[in-house]
Amino acid sequence: MTHSPFLARLKHLVLGHPVLRHPLWTDLELGYFSRAALETFSMYYYHHVLRTRLYDAAALALCPDEKIQAALASILWDEYGCGDSTRTHPEQFRKVLRALEIDVADADQAVRLPELEEYSRIHFRLCRPKTFWKAMGAVGFAMEWPIPYLYGPLVRGYRRIAGLSDEDLEFFIEHIPTDEAHSSLVLIALGPYLDRRDIQEDLTTGALDSMDARERLVEAIYRKMKARVEVPS
Repeated sequence: MTHSPFLARLKHLVLGHPVLRHPLWTDLELGYFSRAALETFSMYYYHHVLRTRLYDAAALALCPDEKIQAALASILWDEYGCGDSTRTHPEQFRKVLRALEIDVADADQAVRLPELEEYSRIHFRLCRPKTFWKAMGAVGFAMEWPIPYLYGPLVRGYRRIAGLSDEDLEFFIEHIPTDEAHSSLVLIALGPYLDRRDIQEDLTTGALDSMDARERLVEAIYRKMKARVEVPS
């Protein structure tokens, strides 16, 4: 399969994954959950945000191609606020926590979900020389392509449920165009390799393993939200 139909198929598999149709996204967007449930979501999603840049860094550490290294380095530069410590992605998400009056220290010390630990193990395990292309499927596609489709509903949900401002929500709002740019960087860098069948297979496997792990994490967060506060009628 040449690279164009391969990429079309891979994008279909990633964006058609069941996690993008999980009820969590619609329930939040439409305001079916209370503010307390939104706080629960925010705390557990914060734990996920703290880890995401580390997977890119792990992939960069073993990348054999300088152009792909440069793409990953550019993504990491954005993750770290382009040198501005007040605009790193974790710090941007802390603005969400503070807007919800969640103590950041308490959120930092809260127990991580087992499904987050599993998500991390899967992604770090992929970041080895023998599975590098699977790692790129995860960090290059599964962690970039879905975000513009997921964060729009979340922004609307935070506004509806808690009245948060665009400034409070800059983590989500800025990620929508940023992750579109990141996926373009990855595609350009991977271009010379995308006609190879073995690499296509590894990219697909890595992307779908990542999406499956995301689905388990999202379901675990959803259960925590429902357990804390009933969905309002």
